[in-house]
Amino acid sequence: MKKIQNNEYKKYRTYGIVGLVGVFLMGALVGFILNGSDRINHSSIMTKDQCEFLSVKMQRAIENNNYEEIGQLNKIYSENCLGRDFNESKTKQEIEENILPKTTCGQIERILLRHLYSVDSPDSLAHVDNAKIYANLSERGCPENSEKYKELARKELEIARALNDDDIQRDPGESVEIVETYKRIQMQQEAERMIEKAKKLTNPAIDFIIQLEKIIDED
Repeated sequence: MKKIQNNEYKKYRTYGIVGLVGVFLMGALVGFILNGSDRINHSSIMTKDQCEFLSVKMQRAIENNNYEEIGQLNKIYSENCLGRDFNESKTKQEIEENILPKTTCGQIERILLRHLYSVDSPDSLAHVDNAKIYANLSERGCPENSEKYKELARKELEIARALNDDDIQRDPGESVEIVETYKRIQMQQEAERMIEKAKKLTNPAIDFIIQLEKIIDED
């Protein structure tokens, strides 16, 4: 009886060790994809296929409302893939068959997502530009992703406002773009709240306030 118990103990201990090794390897793989941007930056080893893989991962993260992963993947893509020229001798037909999505809306999403700035950018205008891209995607991307893109646009506008502390006169052109983007994603109330808060914090010029309110009220 004791011998059987020892055999059972060894068997379960072996299973446990195998399981731990599997968890470790999976964690290392995920860590490389999500947290290995510094290593990638210095070695410049990312290929076109890897950049395409990141783009697809970002689309899936958007579909799953995984905002933290979107930010991480976007940062890696921006630092390692954005604007790179991959010289490959593939024909146009091969590219269309093997790389581009099968639907027009999917192709639009893939192309526009490549132009996003890093989620960690300290530049408020970069976040406004990201919001405009997401607003565009909410209209021209795949219909099933429209609401998710609107929410991403809202988050980017919130970051931009935080960086400016709702000082709408610091960069009037940027403030106009924020209001226009809120209107585009049908969140005019957020724009109105921003204007009311700005009135209390910075005492902006009346003419400029009227200009922003007119944007909100226009059909």
